[in-house]
Amino acid sequence: MTACASRSHFRSRNWRPKPALVLVAIALIALCVDQSHPSQRHPLRTGTVFASAQNIVGKFATRTKLDKKDKKKKKKKRPFWRNRSEEMKEDAADDAEDLVCETPEETHTGFFQSVEVGFEDVRMVLRQKKKRKADRVILDGSIRGVAKPGRMLAIMGPSGSGKSTLLHAVSGKVKQDKKISLYGKRHVNGTPLTGDSRIPLAFIEQEVSFFPHMTVKETLDFQVELKMGAVLKTKAERDGLVKDLMNQLGLTKSANTIVGNAKVRGLSGGERKRLSIATEMISSPPLIFLDEPTSGLDSFQATQVIETLRTLANQGKTVVAVIHQPSQHTFQLFDDLLLISEGRQMYFGEISKVRQYMTDLGYGCEPEVGTAEHVLDCVSRAVGADAEAERLSGERIENIATAAKEHASEWVVFGNGGEKEGGSDSGKNHPKKMKHIIDRSAAHPGTNILRQFKLLMGRSVQELLRGKAAIIIKVMQQVSLGLIYGGIYTFDDSQASIMDRFGLLSLIVIGATNMATAQTIRSFPKEKAIVSGEMASGMYRTFPYFISKAISEIPLIGLLNGIFGSIIYPLVRLQKQKGKFQKFLGLTTLHNLASEAVGLLIGSVAPSSDVALALFPPIIILNIIFDGKNISEENTPYLLKWVNKIGLIRWGFTGLAVNEFEGLEFSSSGPFRGPVAKTGQEALARFGLDGKSLDEVVGAQMKVVVGCWLLSFVGLSLTRQKFEVMKNPSK
Repeated sequence: MTACASRSHFRSRNWRPKPALVLVAIALIALCVDQSHPSQRHPLRTGTVFASAQNIVGKFATRTKLDKKDKKKKKKKRPFWRNRSEEMKEDAADDAEDLVCETPEETHTGFFQSVEVGFEDVRMVLRQKKKRKADRVILDGSIRGVAKPGRMLAIMGPSGSGKSTLLHAVSGKVKQDKKISLYGKRHVNGTPLTGDSRIPLAFIEQEVSFFPHMTVKETLDFQVELKMGAVLKTKAERDGLVKDLMNQLGLTKSANTIVGNAKVRGLSGGERKRLSIATEMISSPPLIFLDEPTSGLDSFQATQVIETLRTLANQGKTVVAVIHQPSQHTFQLFDDLLLISEGRQMYFGEISKVRQYMTDLGYGCEPEVGTAEHVLDCVSRAVGADAEAERLSGERIENIATAAKEHASEWVVFGNGGEKEGGSDSGKNHPKKMKHIIDRSAAHPGTNILRQFKLLMGRSVQELLRGKAAIIIKVMQQVSLGLIYGGIYTFDDSQASIMDRFGLLSLIVIGATNMATAQTIRSFPKEKAIVSGEMASGMYRTFPYFISKAISEIPLIGLLNGIFGSIIYPLVRLQKQKGKFQKFLGLTTLHNLASEAVGLLIGSVAPSSDVALALFPPIIILNIIFDGKNISEENTPYLLKWVNKIGLIRWGFTGLAVNEFEGLEFSSSGPFRGPVAKTGQEALARFGLDGKSLDEVVGAQMKVVVGCWLLSFVGLSLTRQKFEVMKNPSK
């Protein structure tokens, strides 16, 4: 190949030298030049050549990457279901400057050390199922406000006005739904953000669940270990952080009190609210968003919670809270107020000025009436009253909304980053470049996977052991079942005992399947609601949680089956041959484990406990039908033949039957029911179980367990929380 041919060959294939090879070649040349003659040496020559080489290679590598990106963009075609406007929005987002938070420390330093959050043109529309019905407007796009560091912003309004919706929209916590369209703009420190930016913040939902049998200190210890384990290396540092959080939020006296829930007595409502704030404040985020933190609390507890928030605001935090019917004392602890009604803005500004503002509009207030009560009355529609009262309340709301729209630009200014509307000097105020916040601190747990597994395993075992009431109920179930079966069945070697044995073994398997699956279906969705939030916050991965959850159940399953087997085995006189009892316990334990694995699969895939319980009966019925006795394998419909292979009840019954009947001999005396079976093998042949072995049964059950665990893991991974992206409102 000639030189020309080789050049054209390289050019045709877009050949480019490797950056590393270029760097090595230039470095070798530099060394040769440097060693050429002592008189020609210069102390900076080699370094300069190396710097030049790195500069050249850096530019070359950057150009290569850009070329590759350009090629990808050219190759990428717009799908037919997407319009050009959506593509333009994505292109605008591509031009934004990325602001990445890699660790929890970066969420409250630098750009996020002191955070002012602004929002405008927030609009949410819920599309109706029926096309004839008009779409429901939840937020109309008139809402505009700003939350500043060191100040507390209260969002108030009548029930159903869109307060919580607005809070979720601004924080980026609106759950993904095909029927929802969300639009608006957000600003941080005067800088506009892309719609998919995740602002580092603490978000406290209205109802926060914890594991009920853990104490306050254990809950905080657990979360500090997982969130800050990589930052706080020593136990003394982590214990110090937990102590500071409890002191700051008034939880020191309740440190050793279990959290509790609706069924288990523990913390009071106010203490549980403060604990939820403490768990979110572990990484010390600059922003705190709370959805109705005082709901369900008496006035004293509500005041304690708001005073705690006031303390945090005085430390420089930005606090935004949805408040429903606060007392006058609680209301005065806030600095600013955003008042909304029917999805429209009514007022934004200082709380001290809202009373006079309403008076100026012609809606004055009696001196003895509190400000909070008065402003809510002004923006509430009269429902169920006479027609005249409804008309007057509607006019009042319309007048206040119109006035708010006129004053909106005066009330809220987003620093120099806001776009000025009109004006000859609009060109002087150049809008800041849009930022795309990527909060990776929530995507990376604060400790390694082995430490995650150890902590999660400890929590699972602890919850099981401390749930004494649940353990007692399960023990009583096993004891009562063993006594019932033992009081009814007594076996001998007669022909009649053959059917009795098959009947009892079938009942044992069906009962165990029902109890194990149902208990898991009832309990797991509640736990899933807790762990889904923890995994969404990046506290730990799905894999270590799932493995710890599955393994922690095995000892209790073995204990309960040991109690049941010890009662029923001697009472009904099952086979006493050596090793049979141990195999009986092993088979029932494995069957219970498989049943719980099925329940875990249903619970992990189902969106709620109601859906999971609705799926339970048909699954059990299918397993009973295909248990090996009710329909032959030859007559099974083709599309359902797979059920035979993974039937829980079928393999559980087969294993117990093979274990019981192998080695048995029956007499020919007594009443006959069908052909005489002198041996256990002949009895097994009646049900088509001849040729079956315990190895086959154990293998099939293990496949069910592993398969359900794997699918449950995938289900948990795929059902993670996803949130709506705020789109830029069309002009």
